[in-house]
Amino acid sequence: MIGRHYDFIGVGKMNNSIIDYGALGKKIQERRRQLGLSQQHAAERLNLSTSFFSRVERGEKVASLETLIKIANTLELSLDYLLKESLKNTVSNELTVLLAQIFTDKTAEETDRLLRWLNVLSKNIDKL
Repeated sequence: MIGRHYDFIGVGKMNNSIIDYGALGKKIQERRRQLGLSQQHAAERLNLSTSFFSRVERGEKVASLETLIKIANTLELSLDYLLKESLKNTVSNELTVLLAQIFTDKTAEETDRLLRWLNVLSKNIDKL
């Protein structure tokens, strides 16, 4: 399951989402360049296709939370730094902090189970 891209992370279509993916991608690109990494080398280290990674940097593709965490770890950045100024409102910022607390110190298996449950809940929110 690792590397799976979950539907709910973007909260709808990219242009209606709570995250400015263009701003997020620019931060990723800036840090990658500071580290002297090519897109291809960074993508290989992340076990992603170069095409997908390039589209994330351009803000054209939505990465899962798990992938964003891998990117942050690989580029030696914190998630709050990556998402700061990429979030379109303060409620989203509070949500990011809460999610970070929930996922802290979880194994890969626990993270995957949490993401699957969040995905199920998201798809069935109107039934709760």
